[in-house]
Amino acid sequence: MDYTIVGLFPNEESITRVSYGLEKSGFKQDDFIVYKRNLSERKKNVWNSLFGSESYDRPNTDTLITSVAVRTEEELKDITQSFNDNNVVKIYEFKDMTIDEAKDLNYIKKIVSVRAKSQVYGIPQMSVSASLMNEL
Repeated sequence: MDYTIVGLFPNEESITRVSYGLEKSGFKQDDFIVYKRNLSERKKNVWNSLFGSESYDRPNTDTLITSVAVRTEEELKDITQSFNDNNVVKIYEFKDMTIDEAKDLNYIKKIVSVRAKSQVYGIPQMSVSASLMNEL
């Protein structure tokens, strides 16, 4: 059982707590990756591009991803618990990805995006009639 777990987190504090929790659980720093960014690096939103205002910057969200190598069921349980304790937004399991492959953030983003899209397309399409909406 060798694969990689990727967790998406809502904020930097959650990532910091996950790192501490993983180290406390006995994971070596070589067993997990926390993607960091330069604090001065920012992405501009639509308002900034339209009006050139620096006050509308938002932080780059690349820091919200953590990847961990899993070798046993016990490690999987520890990682999942640590992720859940720290407000993980989504957990992805990649049984065909090594921790070395996970070092490439662009590769992680691509694979997570493909997985997320496949889950969205798998949801059955629903239609709501106007008469049904009036009853609500």
